Formats: sequence, structure tokens, C-alpha cells
Amino acid sequence: MQLNVYVPKEKAGLIEELDRTAKRTGRAKNELVLEALERYLREEKPQWRTFDLGEFEMPSRAEIYEEYLDHKMGLDDPGR
Repeated sequence: MQLNVYVPKEKAGLIEELDRTAKRTGRAKNELVLEALERYLREEKPQWRTFDLGEFEMPSRAEIYEEYLDHKMGLDDPGR
């Protein structure tokens, strides 16, 4: 699989550094890029916060839809 990546002029130094690192280490540039990408994705996983809502009984699907339809049709209007 191939992936082409646009590198803006202001980031040209990264490509030069990648070239130097590849020559110095004897490793392929794609290897270095994939290694860096894997490390970044592993470290940057979002940490989702959890919330304790306590114990409660989940409403049934019918109850949810009944409330929705009542609201949509104006049946929940106290002035009616």
C-alpha cells in the first residue's frame, strides 16, 4: 500500500532530517515514518472520561418513543 503525503514548504526541514536519519541509521525512510506514526497513535489515544450515573432502570424503547411522539404531536402540552 502506498500513501503520499503533502509536506508544506515550512516543514521541509522535517524531510531533510528524515533523509539524514535514514542515512545515519541505514534504515528506510518509510520504516522510520511508520515507526513514528505508530508511536504517535499509541500515545495520543483519547482518554474518555467515565461518569457514574448511579443505579437506574433503563426505559424501554416503547417508553422512549412514546415520550418522543407525545412531544412531537403536542400531547405533552399541559395547556391542551
